[in-house]
Amino acid sequence: MKLKTNWSIFFLGSLISFAPTMLFAQSLQPLSEEELGAVTGQKGILVSMEYYFNSSPDDDSNTGFNEAGAPIAGADGCSTPNGGSSLENMNCRFGIQLKNRETEWLVAKNGYASLVVNKLSLDASKLNESRGSSKTGWFDPATFQDPDHNCLLETGCSAASIAALAGLRTSYPNTGGSYDSSSKTVTGYSDARFGMYFEGLAVEPNSAVNVQDGWSRGNINGSFMGLKIADNNGYQAGIAFGGDFYMYGF
Repeated sequence: MKLKTNWSIFFLGSLISFAPTMLFAQSLQPLSEEELGAVTGQKGILVSMEYYFNSSPDDDSNTGFNEAGAPIAGADGCSTPNGGSSLENMNCRFGIQLKNRETEWLVAKNGYASLVVNKLSLDASKLNESRGSSKTGWFDPATFQDPDHNCLLETGCSAASIAALAGLRTSYPNTGGSYDSSSKTVTGYSDARFGMYFEGLAVEPNSAVNVQDGWSRGNINGSFMGLKIADNNGYQAGIAFGGDFYMYGF
């Protein structure tokens, strides 16, 4: 299994910034507790994430085809080894072993995947600032009561007091896209991109003879299904979404 993960986190309005490489780390000075307490951010956190499993993040401008999410090529990539079955390729496998089935593995064979999330906003907000917060029935007082119906919040368990609680808000502006049926091309749908492929899926048992885990035993049981998620533009399907998600409690 080969993994390549890229993370990018952008702090909006923050007094602290991070970079992958600190060339002048020797010049940094420690901050006191008082100095750390004075550091604040203004708007929140903007998160972009890229994750590639056995796949490449690079586009191919020569072909005009979106190559992001394409399987890794070459001797170590997702290809048919030595003219044999691609299901025998050990480079692009993903195995799951369940606790109560410790002699067997669920093995995805000749597979790769990728996920890209663009500019997802994280910040703090009062629940009564949410859209639709006028529907106070959403704030169920029973959620914050013990089995004897005693309130567990210092501010009380009325719908109004719960609506005034602070929460972590994850938000994304409503966007969209379009599809041209004649050219079979997609425009937009770039909030997130997701692609997944595996040629085969099977349950493979461990070998008691040579003490070998099932995921690495070649192609013993073949495959009972395969899966592909993509679109006409390339190896990743574009996704458009929008709205707010609040997490609150204690």
